[in-house]
Amino acid sequence: MARRSAAQAPETRPWGEARGGLIRRTIASGARMLGVGARTPEPPRRAEPVPPARATPPMPSAMTRRAWADRLWGEGMVLPGGAAELLRLSALLPLSPEATLLLAGGGAHAAGAVVAGARGCFVAAHEPGAAATRPGRGRVATQGFDAAAPAFRAGFHHHALLLEPFRAGGTPDALLAAAATALRPGGQMVLLDLVARGGSAGPWEARWLGAEGRAATPPAEAAIPAALQRAGFDLHVVEDAGRRQREAVLEAWQALILALRGEAGHPAARDAVALVEEAEAWLLRLRLMQEGRLRLLRWHATMARPPG
Repeated sequence: MARRSAAQAPETRPWGEARGGLIRRTIASGARMLGVGARTPEPPRRAEPVPPARATPPMPSAMTRRAWADRLWGEGMVLPGGAAELLRLSALLPLSPEATLLLAGGGAHAAGAVVAGARGCFVAAHEPGAAATRPGRGRVATQGFDAAAPAFRAGFHHHALLLEPFRAGGTPDALLAAAATALRPGGQMVLLDLVARGGSAGPWEARWLGAEGRAATPPAEAAIPAALQRAGFDLHVVEDAGRRQREAVLEAWQALILALRGEAGHPAARDAVALVEEAEAWLLRLRLMQEGRLRLLRWHATMARPPG
């Protein structure tokens, strides 16, 4: 019989006064550096307000925002919590030096290097926009990841770790069927991602989608277990991972702000724009999670039968 862990009670305030305005202060500080008005979303009152108009300073490049993400989570990382969270998730899988792990999602190459270094396994990393590389003397081989048409080497991988793969788009049925085909019989899979709950959050959701560069809303919560079953997985555990991610986000931003205070001078205008954009993206994510519009879940399942 499948066993599911009890979901953690949602945290009522993802940022309190003591730590609170941490990301909001980052947005305000960055705006002051640029000489523009702060763009922090204000909480709605009775009716959902229209988000304030954006100022038009120099547009940040992906590389500049990538540099701030490197400082928050670790070089090449995308997942809050960085290496520590990756090791916690990979510890849920019975990896050995002889095993090959399928790892897909943003920052898969850097994540694969962390997991391979700690667990000694081989890693087939699939990252959006990544160029193909061979492992050479290392244990990580990297390929691109097309969320709209996911394709992995069939029957080759012992286990799988999928890290917010729907951030790049795609559907649960397409991704999980591809993962099922890629796994050997009895292979285990850990999937971590956001799901949508309830109706649209209106302009705040649209603004968050743009801030994170998402083409579509995350899948509905009920869509994942249904797709797992159709793909041939037995689902064992469903965990609400939202509180842990909120804590990791706040801790990382606190550390970054403290580090910036100790540095001489201020970031250049282009870097400050990117800092504000990155802070706003996380503020909007946490807000939607706080309101119950989004939920971050972890699923742990075993390949029970061939897909189809």
